[in-house]
Amino acid sequence: MGYENENLGCGPFNTPRGQKMKRTILQIVFSLIVLAAVVSFADVGKVAEVIAGANLAYFAVALVFYFAINAVMAYRIQMILEYLGTKLEYKKILTSHFSGMLASDFTPARSGYFATAAVLAKNHKVKSGEALVSILGPQMFDFIYKLVAGGIGAWYLFSFVIVGAGENAGAGIVLGLLGLFGMVAFMALLLFSQRFLGMISFAERLPFGGKALEMIGKMQENSHAISALTPHILVLIFITWIFKAIEWWFIAMSLGVKPEIAFAPIIFWGFVQPIITLLQFMPLPTIAGAGVSEAGAAFVLMQFGIGLPQAIAFTLMTRFVMILVDSVGIVEGIGWIGGNKRKSQS
Repeated sequence: MGYENENLGCGPFNTPRGQKMKRTILQIVFSLIVLAAVVSFADVGKVAEVIAGANLAYFAVALVFYFAINAVMAYRIQMILEYLGTKLEYKKILTSHFSGMLASDFTPARSGYFATAAVLAKNHKVKSGEALVSILGPQMFDFIYKLVAGGIGAWYLFSFVIVGAGENAGAGIVLGLLGLFGMVAFMALLLFSQRFLGMISFAERLPFGGKALEMIGKMQENSHAISALTPHILVLIFITWIFKAIEWWFIAMSLGVKPEIAFAPIIFWGFVQPIITLLQFMPLPTIAGAGVSEAGAAFVLMQFGIGLPQAIAFTLMTRFVMILVDSVGIVEGIGWIGGNKRKSQS
């Protein structure tokens, strides 16, 4: 009897790993509930009808362009690593990148993408500081682009399209812009400010805090690569921006989604996409802003004459494209998880 009492509360969810798993499961369940509520509000039958009628040829083109975006992102990782003197086969970098992208599809604020650095370090013996700077540096510029393009898009939306819609109409977009600005500032401090590293030295008292600070210190030692390669990184980001606009354009065409605009569709999708994806980076208790992102996207798209079922179908398909293509990284991710399990058991 005493033995039984000693083991009460010692279930699989009471270990640190179990608690993390429990939180993840709850986030997934909550995300599915929110998504279901949004789709139900738009009429499940009509949303399903729009998706069922998708033009597969256009959809395939969208898949190709999303893959191309990730190929460019993997190339910039390789470019930074080679500048730092680390040579690694491009295919290994690409699959490591996809494993991080897949993790980001199922984590709040898409934070799982930084797992790419861990996969590079664990699976391919890349120095942790170099791996982290190759991810964090370009990501900082990605967020700056989203801030600029998303800000321009939001300004156009609220100045010319929905004037008088109310002070709270764009609250989510504004919060997303502010949140992204905060993330950019935090990333810049982590990358370049030794003084900031000293200010957060209290983290050494936290579990794994000392190791994290040591890794950040190593990353700062390699941050000169970001400064030196800034022009190249900006060109690559511009290319991925164009590719993303084309990807969303073809998803829209596959579903028959036609915004009422007086300019080229590629320009429309180029500036609308950052507005919508801002919501995926907000620190919400859903996976990659699931549900909230769809609702915000529907609000934006409806301002351009797109019906609610079509808008929801479009946002669901953009998410599906990401998960489908990012699945390329499953094997790499499993290798990383398996390595961690063996390490914890030894």
